[in-house]
Amino acid sequence: MKKRWFIIAITILSAVTVTFIDARPAAALPSPQGTVPGDVYLPLVFKGPCTVEARPRSKSVFGVQMYGNTGLDSGYFQEMMDSQTSWVRNEVVWRGVEPENVSPAEYRWGGVDKALSAAIEGGINMIGTINYNPDWAAASSTGPINPENLDDFAEFLTALAERYDGDGVDDDPCGRVVKYWEFYNEPDGQDNRWGYDGDKYAQMLAVAYPAMKAADPEAQIVFGGLAYDWFDDQGGPFIRRFLTDVLDAGGGAYFDIMNFHVYPAFAPNWTTTGPGLYEKAEAVRQVLAGYGLNKPMMITESGAHSNNDPGSPSTPQIQASYVVELFTQARAANIESMIWFALYDPPEWYPHKNGLVTADTPPTRKLAFSTFQLAVDQIANATFERTLSTGEMGDSNMQAYLFTKPGSNAPLYVAWMAPVKTERTATLSVPGSQVTVYDIYSNTHTVRDSDDGATDGRVSVRVSKEPVFIEVN
Repeated sequence: MKKRWFIIAITILSAVTVTFIDARPAAALPSPQGTVPGDVYLPLVFKGPCTVEARPRSKSVFGVQMYGNTGLDSGYFQEMMDSQTSWVRNEVVWRGVEPENVSPAEYRWGGVDKALSAAIEGGINMIGTINYNPDWAAASSTGPINPENLDDFAEFLTALAERYDGDGVDDDPCGRVVKYWEFYNEPDGQDNRWGYDGDKYAQMLAVAYPAMKAADPEAQIVFGGLAYDWFDDQGGPFIRRFLTDVLDAGGGAYFDIMNFHVYPAFAPNWTTTGPGLYEKAEAVRQVLAGYGLNKPMMITESGAHSNNDPGSPSTPQIQASYVVELFTQARAANIESMIWFALYDPPEWYPHKNGLVTADTPPTRKLAFSTFQLAVDQIANATFERTLSTGEMGDSNMQAYLFTKPGSNAPLYVAWMAPVKTERTATLSVPGSQVTVYDIYSNTHTVRDSDDGATDGRVSVRVSKEPVFIEVN
């Protein structure tokens, strides 16, 4: 049993960082996207061979994980742009930038430039995950840094922030601008990570924070995405006390944004129904509140797979359903950004196919990809109003959330039955004379007040395990 859960947790939680190799031919440059409320306009950049067209891009909660190249010559650039994602998370490998400790420092920026290319070539908000220490700086590539090398780390971070701050001084020649920097992936792990060394993680942040802020006052220091599940007291590899150890050591003063990961397989730690994102967010907030902290929050990994893996059976429909459920709960929990792990499937040795598209050449778009697009269209710029009460839903196994559409302020409900494999259905009654219902397949149908046999100013919509968007006309 422990072996089975170890395999499930490692694959779902991404307890070991997966490196994706992108050796695909360049994708065609997509046509400019239409603008929506909240678009962020990037200035035109004229840098000789680096000249690109500025692209408007909204700053919604929707994001995806990528690895390696994210620019125009990535085989996934078209999928990234067509998904309408607002964020891309990617790795910044310190040992690749500074493989040797020499004075003065010598930095190799080529790999980082490629990793962050979406910032300029796609108009994307990038999250750079700083990871993989050089051998000369630490005994572990993903764990504590030697105390005598913390100054070297600060020097590297200063150069990193200065290169991508867009202030015109020592900038990346192509004009990439990045403001969000995450410090390590799932640092609460015990195997070669920071898990038992929360005090050392706090010391690292105390060095990193002023270094990056001095170079770029707008830089946002993001806590490393905590697994915060399958804890050591449950026989797992993640240290439950890590976050409190960091905060006890004063680390709360040295990050701007709290961050954790959410995978539905571990929802029972937080709730008896649903994917557990909302409840887990509230639990993390309570920990911070105990230290007098109120920080914005990100989720830099969440997702679900589409394949029927024997250890964790799933389907394309389940994966697509989780796209809606997780992003809806992210909006309800006031999460600044939620990163779907990942845009494309991992290598063959990784058993769970979490990608919105396949790793084929060219990539094949899954049901989850079109559902991701639908969810962006429906709730990316809608205003979250509230979670419906059990009395309003009429069934304790239903989950339903009320938004209002931008511009019209028309009510928009998102609803589903939990858990994701239930065969139960129930009826949600909403005020109105007519609604348009969108399912995860992007099919639509109209339901009218009188369709249930009574004209009473309410419309009855049947809800199943597959989420629906209910737009009141």
